[in-house]
Amino acid sequence: MKRQPDKKIYLYGRLSHEDELQGDSNSIINQRKILTKYAEENGFTPYEFIYDDGFSGADFDRPAFAQMIEEVEAGNVATVIVKDMSRFGRDYLKVGFYTEILFSEKDVRLIAVNDNVDTGRGENDFTPMMNLFNEWFVKNTSKKIRAVWQAKGKSGERLAVIPPYGYRKDPDNPKQLVIDEESAASVRRIFRLSVEGYGPAQIARLLNEEHILNPSGYKYEHGIVKKARPCKDPYFWNTTTVHKILDAPEYLGLTINFKTWSKSYKDNRPHLNPPEKQLVFEDTHPAIIDPETWDIVRSMRQHKRRAPRYGKSGLFSGVAYCSDCGSKLYFHTRSIKNKWGTRYEGSYSCSEYRKDVQYQDKRKCTCHFIRESQLTQLVLEELRDLLRYIPKHEKQFARVVMDRSAQEYKRETAAKKRTAEKHRLRIAELDTLIERLYVDNASGKITDERYEKMSGKFEAEQEELTQALAFLETEIVAEESQAVNVDRFLSVVRRYTEIEELTPAIVHEFIDRIIVHEPEQARGDRRQKVEIIYNNIGAVDRLALKGLGA
Repeated sequence: MKRQPDKKIYLYGRLSHEDELQGDSNSIINQRKILTKYAEENGFTPYEFIYDDGFSGADFDRPAFAQMIEEVEAGNVATVIVKDMSRFGRDYLKVGFYTEILFSEKDVRLIAVNDNVDTGRGENDFTPMMNLFNEWFVKNTSKKIRAVWQAKGKSGERLAVIPPYGYRKDPDNPKQLVIDEESAASVRRIFRLSVEGYGPAQIARLLNEEHILNPSGYKYEHGIVKKARPCKDPYFWNTTTVHKILDAPEYLGLTINFKTWSKSYKDNRPHLNPPEKQLVFEDTHPAIIDPETWDIVRSMRQHKRRAPRYGKSGLFSGVAYCSDCGSKLYFHTRSIKNKWGTRYEGSYSCSEYRKDVQYQDKRKCTCHFIRESQLTQLVLEELRDLLRYIPKHEKQFARVVMDRSAQEYKRETAAKKRTAEKHRLRIAELDTLIERLYVDNASGKITDERYEKMSGKFEAEQEELTQALAFLETEIVAEESQAVNVDRFLSVVRRYTEIEELTPAIVHEFIDRIIVHEPEQARGDRRQKVEIIYNNIGAVDRLALKGLGA
């Protein structure tokens, strides 16, 4: 095979992370030395040496390799020289496609120096065997690496190579994370802005305006990630980046291993693991965010607040619920114009009621209307009462809450357990009835038609009861495992001496949900019941507190 004029000669080298462990024999420098010596001694000049460093032989999406194949497909390559066939690749089928089909079609000569392969001298019968052995090698290596990673992950050692934004590896112990104060300040600020009611898009816009380095840009500029590629725009923050930071439990000091999995060494695309297959280890590194802030952000992100057409977002959006149908209350505003200008008045009403606004005679619920100013005043007064009382009577308050919680839990759980037992008895009874029906049908006492009708009815009832029983059992287990956390609530109270104005952060810090009842008319007065359910402790009996001196 003669070399075609004006076509390129490529000397190709490749080194994976696993090859680095085997010493200098496979190093890029050593490969270059062998290839250039061979090319010059055998007249393969001029040549171009290209290489991929840090890429597995099973991975054919390598920058230099892709560049070379693109030139081959364009018909611009005469010869490709590698140290051995394993440097070309370790996938039997793909290597075979390139060397036996594509290179043959494009009249490209392939030389593997150490394996004595030269397609210019005809086919080598041992080449397919070498390719098969090379694939077996990477498969075996992959199994060993997976076993090592499984052992490390189960022992609590962090598997992720790149530290989260806000951290860097400890210079004295690379397996340990330490806080990087400069980027951690940005993480704390993002959480603080979220607590104050800013959405991810608003936070990203603010960071862009202030020209703050994004996580990728920061890690590149500060050398936190080795061999990192520069960002196109290191100062651009998008909503997805903010979402990831707000959803990262690593900022609580947790290590989460096995978040993803891959099918095999040939298909290493990551697939998300379900939570039950992930392993969580606590206190593995310093926390940047405290649990209280994390819980507030979680609550606010679960109750996304959409800005209305006019004015600001609702203070209680995602927190206020209808007492009758359990739906959220929608926040809406109306503009009121006068000689001083335009002001906006906010109010809430049942979302289920507003869905059926076009079908007034078929509505599933009533309005449950309440003005935001009224709800704000009510909540503010109750919070101020708690702040006046609790610092002086912490022990009495804890006792009242625990007694009330124990009574409510005992009453509600007992009722659910009674219902669950009734369901179990009825399911067993239905089993007996269905069995009798089968016997009666087999003996000719009832017709097939009658059997089908009655058994179908019993089976439908049994399926409905089985589903209801599973739901009840889940609720009972959840309630038994959920304890009232008075200390957690008291720690929030201690951070405040007085609340002058309600903010989204304060609302979510104290309140789990607010239940609004339909107003009633009594002797010309409008009365409306509102229940406030607090985080960690549930509802508070204000009458009991007043009896203790509140």
